Amino acid sequence: MAFFVLTITSVYSYFSDKAMKGKPDAYSVTSYAAFAVTSLSLQRQSESHFGFEVDLLYFFLGCVIVRFMKIDLWLGFVGIGFSYSLIILRSSLDAPAQNRHQTFHDQQHLVVEVSMNPLQVDNSISMLQEAPQTGLEAKHLPSMEERLWADLAVVNMLKCNLNNYLQDKVDRIPEVLVSDHNFLIDEIPSQVLIDLHVSVGTMIVTGLEKECVDQYCSWRREFVQLAEKELWTQEIDEKRRIKSWIKASNVSLKILFPNERRLCDRIFLGFPYLADFSFAQICNEFTTNLLDFANGFANGSHMLNLLPSVLQVFGVLHELIPEFESLFLDQFSVSLRTEAATTGRRLREAINGMFMQLEKLIKCDTSQAACPGGICPVTVEVMNHVNAVGEFGSSWLSAEVTRIIAMLESHLEAKSKHYSNPALGSVFLINNGRYIEKKAKQYQLDKILGNHWIRQRTAKVRENCEHYRRSSWEEVLGFLKLGMPNVEEAESMKKKLNLFNLRFKEIWMDQSAWFIHDEELKEEIIIPLGKIMSHTYGLFIWGFKSMLGRDADECIKYSVLDIDDLLKNLFSWRDE
Repeated sequence: MAFFVLTITSVYSYFSDKAMKGKPDAYSVTSYAAFAVTSLSLQRQSESHFGFEVDLLYFFLGCVIVRFMKIDLWLGFVGIGFSYSLIILRSSLDAPAQNRHQTFHDQQHLVVEVSMNPLQVDNSISMLQEAPQTGLEAKHLPSMEERLWADLAVVNMLKCNLNNYLQDKVDRIPEVLVSDHNFLIDEIPSQVLIDLHVSVGTMIVTGLEKECVDQYCSWRREFVQLAEKELWTQEIDEKRRIKSWIKASNVSLKILFPNERRLCDRIFLGFPYLADFSFAQICNEFTTNLLDFANGFANGSHMLNLLPSVLQVFGVLHELIPEFESLFLDQFSVSLRTEAATTGRRLREAINGMFMQLEKLIKCDTSQAACPGGICPVTVEVMNHVNAVGEFGSSWLSAEVTRIIAMLESHLEAKSKHYSNPALGSVFLINNGRYIEKKAKQYQLDKILGNHWIRQRTAKVRENCEHYRRSSWEEVLGFLKLGMPNVEEAESMKKKLNLFNLRFKEIWMDQSAWFIHDEELKEEIIIPLGKIMSHTYGLFIWGFKSMLGRDADECIKYSVLDIDDLLKNLFSWRDE
């Protein structure tokens, strides 16, 4: 009735003003004011919202102000006040409609409206889907572009929080992020979550269960796929590819998936089987891609040079098994948990196969050291492969590593017997034993094998050093034993000194061409030997001079300093 009265008044005022052709009066002002109110009414009453009603309102309000000013300049303020009041009235009438999240009407149509700002689009789930056969009508759905921008905003925020981890500044994800499983839920206003839960319940009880789940899964998969693309970069270099896979695996299983699980439980509260099904559908593709990457190493070539990569992938997957078991518990996602366990078993089998190749490598070894008593090539090769265990391996490999190194040591013991000179065989074991010991420390095998195992290697090297000293110099030192001071003993001492000079020269000439690879160990051998030899030889020369007097000088070939200097030049082999 109000709309009808205003229309009649506006038409009458317009034609009356036109007939008068005079100065604008109250009728003309009333005319334009009526047209403004008519435009507002048209906007509020129309179901179709043509789009021009607001423009008409502003046009006629402008005319009202101008008409007031033509009557009297000061009356322009009256027109302004009227116009402003009408605009405020329009805004207040529009507000309830914009904030309405749900609208229900007759039995033929169910309308669910979700109103969100773009940054909340990613974290809010629309249960709207056109379904003519069921009468479901969807309105005000965010566009795909809006969802993309919202997803990207959340992913970028996550990357920002993980910046130090993604850039290798820290080795692990900050614990505060791992323990917070409300990351996604916190991005959604609590009232929106409540409204969404009510919407889901309404759709389910009205028989739209499938449409509801399909729409939700499609929405969340968009976010997970974007996260996968942003977090898991495809690199050409194998080491970088593995590193990228490790970060994507840790972030997805420790942050993304637990948050998606929590969000599913919140939205589908009261419908646990739908929450389980939705979660499995959302995470299935990303999880399968991660496991396929790991399976590539399990099913690929088992060449020994791939041992570090396989160990690294296995180690990460082994650490994430508890996450697989805690996340994928229900009947819909149990296949993912089973596949993770199967992939881990295949990787372990691949590693065992590579250790069998190491055994074969040791058994078939016929290589020779580059220098007399030097490090055997098979020792270098085996330890280079074993180093990956210290960097990427775990305690379950300790038995395998211990067995392989024990086999290597037995092989080296057997090869040392091939040397005709027992002392050179001892030097061979010293060099190879010290190399194993140093590499074990360098590769941090003590974390897996224990400090006791390292100390055993050190003790074995010292034992071989003692074998070397006894086999080389025990006989020479025996020539320097002093007897009773008499004429017969003086002649005996001459013979002993000549034998000493001869044997010392032979041994020195042989061993100066040998080589001890570790300078520190070389000094540990030579310095104690020099002290014993110099002391024993000095006592012998003093006693010899006491018996023979000046005649003794004719038989003395080396001074004590000469002996010490010559011993310092042992193991001086050079690769020409």
